[in-house]
Amino acid sequence: MALPWYRVHTVVLNDPSRLLSVHIMHTTLLAGWAGSMALSELAVFDPSDPILDPMWRQGMFVIPFMTRLGITNSRGGWSLTGGAVTNPGVACFGFGAFHVTCLYGPGIWVSDPYGLTGKVQHINPVWDVEGFLGPDGDWPSSA
Repeated sequence: MALPWYRVHTVVLNDPSRLLSVHIMHTTLLAGWAGSMALSELAVFDPSDPILDPMWRQGMFVIPFMTRLGITNSRGGWSLTGGAVTNPGVACFGFGAFHVTCLYGPGIWVSDPYGLTGKVQHINPVWDVEGFLGPDGDWPSSA
């Protein structure tokens, strides 16, 4: 039995770090699917006759929609507004990063395994090489 979308959001509603990570993973899955589909369509695309054999007759689905992103035709004429597609995503991910790392926000909500009690935990990320080192101060090994 699948959970409806609102049930999934109520599970992660009081945990900003989990809410952010769920949406980042969803964006990653969609971008990965679109990228792999675009590459597979590009592998079979034949641009020799765009009039009698356009993209949609060749079974293309992703590439025609990707070419339309940010291009609109309104009363003022054609407009290339690709930033309107990209900038909100960059702003949302940037806000989440600042919020979770306590630079401009409270931190990460940490609760017990049952979700009964919780507190805001301030974190101090390391932005240097030390952030990649293991607990013993050496590079982590894969073994």
